[in-house]
Amino acid sequence: MDPLALGAALSTAAAVFAIGLAVAVGSGSSVQIRARLEGALSGQGPAEVSEVDPLRKLHLTAGMLEFIVSGKWLIRISESLRKADSQLKPVDFLTLRVALAGLGFAIPYLFAGGIMGVLVAIAAAIAGYQAPQIWINRRAEARSKKLEEQLPDTLTMLANSLKAGFGLLQSLSLAIEQLEHPISTELAQTVHETNIGSSIDKAFLDLSERCESYDLDLVVTAILVQRASGGNLAEILATVAETMRERVRIRNEIVTLTAQQKMTGIVIGLMPVGVAGLFLLVSPDYITPLWTEPVGKMALGAAVILESVGIMVIQRILDIDI
Repeated sequence: MDPLALGAALSTAAAVFAIGLAVAVGSGSSVQIRARLEGALSGQGPAEVSEVDPLRKLHLTAGMLEFIVSGKWLIRISESLRKADSQLKPVDFLTLRVALAGLGFAIPYLFAGGIMGVLVAIAAAIAGYQAPQIWINRRAEARSKKLEEQLPDTLTMLANSLKAGFGLLQSLSLAIEQLEHPISTELAQTVHETNIGSSIDKAFLDLSERCESYDLDLVVTAILVQRASGGNLAEILATVAETMRERVRIRNEIVTLTAQQKMTGIVIGLMPVGVAGLFLLVSPDYITPLWTEPVGKMALGAAVILESVGIMVIQRILDIDI
């Protein structure tokens, strides 16, 4: 049997198994929750609900998977999912990545075949495995950006409440009622930690660690310094809010001024690809030596390396930190 065909078959089987397992575990959890609710509404205890018993095998399988992927990776991916506001569990996330990688490898190879099919299948498998992580990263970045945009108004609200005579925790509680997610969720977590016995300093340090935002780090540092050395916290927060608004204004100006240069870099970067595609349509015999002759392969490899270096240099120049 062809080893590559066997690998494609195994990839398909693994993908189908992973998807089936994710659906089974997810549906099992839904049935268990529904059973508990029905038992509570009917006056039965959780132990009296018979629908829960058939789900033990599903939870055992999920527990085995959690044991396999436990450790630092599990903690890291759990934190990434939380920052992205995703309802997926780490095991479900890993299952999704494996399933997409298996399908990405199997489909191109089964339809294309040959060396080109293998290369496309490998590339598709890598892309399928990385796609969920890219999606999670984008959602986390969007959430962090929205949180930073909410900070100036939040600080102004807190400063006004402090000037009106409220305490810090009371001001936070008032702000939570008027703010939207994600800043309201993070502040509510901070207030909850103080209510269950954590110190205010520790709660704010945990807030800074959860969000990993430079602007929020400034706010937390200002609050902790004020609590240690004294001062007017309302004026401090108002000053920090004004500084953040000025940083946002400068950042927007920089984005506007560098938009033309970014577009120029994109056009220059895509120009060789466009020219190669045009020659491939107009005169294929003229450009095919690039990947058929040894000298052409060397020239093509050098061009790809230089193109990549040029793109990274342009991005580095336009990445201005404020």
